[in-house]
Amino acid sequence: MLRNHSESFSTMHKMIDMIIVLFSWAVSYFFRFKTIIPETEDDLGLWYLKVSIVLVILSYYYFRREGVYSSKRFENLFNELMSVVKANTVAFSVFVFLIYFFIPHKASRILLFIYFITSTTLLVTFKIIVRKFLRRLREQGKNIRYALLVGSGKQIQDYAIKLYKHKEVGIKIIGWVDSEGSCENLGIKCYKNFTKKFFRSINPDIVIIGYKNKDAFKVEEATNILMNSLAETIVLPDLSHSLVGYSINEFHGIPMIMLNEPSIKSRSMIIKRMFDFVFSFLGIILLSPMFIIISIIVKLGSKGPVFYSQERMGIDGRRFKMFKFRSMSNDVLVNTEGWTVKNDSRVTPVGKFLRKTSLDEFPQLWNVLLGSMSLVGPRPERPKFVEKFREDIPTYMLRHKMKAGMTGWAQINGWRGDTSIEKRIECDLYYIKNWSIWMDITIIAMTFWKGFFNKNAY
Repeated sequence: MLRNHSESFSTMHKMIDMIIVLFSWAVSYFFRFKTIIPETEDDLGLWYLKVSIVLVILSYYYFRREGVYSSKRFENLFNELMSVVKANTVAFSVFVFLIYFFIPHKASRILLFIYFITSTTLLVTFKIIVRKFLRRLREQGKNIRYALLVGSGKQIQDYAIKLYKHKEVGIKIIGWVDSEGSCENLGIKCYKNFTKKFFRSINPDIVIIGYKNKDAFKVEEATNILMNSLAETIVLPDLSHSLVGYSINEFHGIPMIMLNEPSIKSRSMIIKRMFDFVFSFLGIILLSPMFIIISIIVKLGSKGPVFYSQERMGIDGRRFKMFKFRSMSNDVLVNTEGWTVKNDSRVTPVGKFLRKTSLDEFPQLWNVLLGSMSLVGPRPERPKFVEKFREDIPTYMLRHKMKAGMTGWAQINGWRGDTSIEKRIECDLYYIKNWSIWMDITIIAMTFWKGFFNKNAY
């Protein structure tokens, strides 16, 4: 019965989407030829009616291909809306390509623009309405799917807690097998053994399996029982050792889970690189008068070069030269063992001011422009300290999974200079795992908001 209702809803969903496509096309035609620039050709409307059939076919095909009609219970609203926008954009692009290269009559560009904006807006609005409608149904106990949990791993415990918090997904837990006591803590009916006979007596819609890596053989036992079942099966892998994220790849049909690989898509990295390039370029141009003034002050303050470069370790352990304004006496630059401390005799009077205000770091905009650094990321360290810390702190090297930055999550939270290395690593790993372009913008804003002065900067 549940499957029949699901199929009926899916069919209605598809029909309404195609009606929205046709309606958007009709509205666009009306605005273009009846309002903006009236048209008197009698056969024009008939031509647009004919090509609308092609538009509907393409839309239906790409909507299905992009997974618009697949179950979205476990997907957040933003991702669902993005799949709709992507599908409509692809269908529209293919449609434009066909009518401009294979059909003699050319469609109005104004009409096409109006259609794309109208259809995208209406389709997105419809998806939001559907999501709210389903949420209301599920709050009333309708459109519910019944799940059985199997396993005792931390991942399935977290999963159960989140299902309780997010009742809008419409998943109700009817039992938990082999939970090692977790079922009692959450008030879920407990079962000991997962057998074929037991499974048939429960007959759940979904079976969710999650064991620790040491109990991986139990996953195989459970999936063997479900081999001939029509129930949806979800296996939650134990990723407790993946501290900065993971990615799923495929090698000639063989799925692979890559541990401790930031789950950042390549297009996001392209956006981050473009962001770095544009703002570092603008920063160098706008701050060039200040650079000239600081250069003169450094030169007059003590003998030696204006700039100072030091080898640091960046993404994937690659070494690079990081640039700074010189803040130490020239005769001690060749022997700069250890970090600077309060009242460090090696630091010049001008250098103290530059370090305290972080102005000595600004030449790193050149590193960002060249691509060896990013505006935001874990601060790079000298190779000799990296070798020391990797022995003392097991997770230290994971910070090199992301490009080094001029500022970072650790810095805006006060972990800078002579402070806890462990806390800095904790912040760096949090940043890598939760990265987004908006997080970068927030960190940059907080860097300016809190100012460049820091009590731990010597």
